[in-house]
Amino acid sequence: MSIEMGRIVQELPNLVSLARGSESTTVDNLRAPENAMRNSLIFVSNAALLRIATECPAPAWVVHTSLADQVPAHVATVLVSPNVQLSMALIAKKLFPVTVAHKIVGDQAIHPRAVVAPSAQLGENCIVGPGAVIGENCVLGANCIIGANAILEPRVRLGARTHIHPLVFIGHNCEIGDDCEIQPNTTIGSEGYGYAQDAQFNHFRITHYGRVIVENNVHIGANVQIDRGTYLDSRIGSGTRIDNHCHFGHNIQIGNNTLITGGMITAGSVTLGSHCVFGGRTTIAGHLTVGDKVHIGGMSGITKSVLTPGQYSGLPLQPLKDELRTRASFKSLPTMVKQVRRILNHLGLEASKD
Repeated sequence: MSIEMGRIVQELPNLVSLARGSESTTVDNLRAPENAMRNSLIFVSNAALLRIATECPAPAWVVHTSLADQVPAHVATVLVSPNVQLSMALIAKKLFPVTVAHKIVGDQAIHPRAVVAPSAQLGENCIVGPGAVIGENCVLGANCIIGANAILEPRVRLGARTHIHPLVFIGHNCEIGDDCEIQPNTTIGSEGYGYAQDAQFNHFRITHYGRVIVENNVHIGANVQIDRGTYLDSRIGSGTRIDNHCHFGHNIQIGNNTLITGGMITAGSVTLGSHCVFGGRTTIAGHLTVGDKVHIGGMSGITKSVLTPGQYSGLPLQPLKDELRTRASFKSLPTMVKQVRRILNHLGLEASKD
């Protein structure tokens, strides 16, 4: 489908504007400068990308406002934006959406090999893929998509326009809000890791009665596990984004608009604030609180609550600037050890060999 530049300006008037050329210039696809074609729209956010884009044949560019006067003369139409990455995201979503994952095998919206309980309520225009199971008393809002072999246990509730990808498991009584997306092989609402022991050290599972509540507009990646609460509900706040391969123990509480990147692990009863960022492979001990607007560097370990907004990193956790200095000093440690031993020998003292 061809899109005119004028339509992009019309859809995002507060984000992009026409700097040069004609609004009637049309494009059929979005591309990187490296693989752009004669019908592509490309995005140039910095000088490095501008150098790469100079020789590409794309007729239309979206560039950062500061770069508008550096675009080569052969480019037919130039749109400018103060936030090129945001422009790229919104143009793609509004005008070039990827919908192939929404399509089902065959012509029927509810595939014949799906199992839908008689008591389940499906809103208008729902799509259910082959092998999917929708349990008793489930309620789905309008325009939901349930991928192949996904399982919704009894009494699950989904808001409108929520997309459950193939092979997702959602446990009984859990609730997912509007406009959510859950990627393949993710488990929402499994029982948490909780056991009681007797005098002989035999282990007895603690039954979990809580739910997982996922609020509106949450995106959860592939291979994520979110445990239900023991008695209280686990909760993921609206607008939060969770990357692949993360695990959240029972009773997890996550605020709004928090970014969690791949491989993060939390123990049980952890509370994470709103507007936080967690780097990949971060690990958090149980029963801790991380306050609002905290940014944690990748590969960090959190063993004490962090209540003051700011940037932190490392294990033990430090303010980011301190951790960077600590990390930079590691390469000097062998030399420093040798120097200390020489000093101790000079003073007639014996250096520890530990």
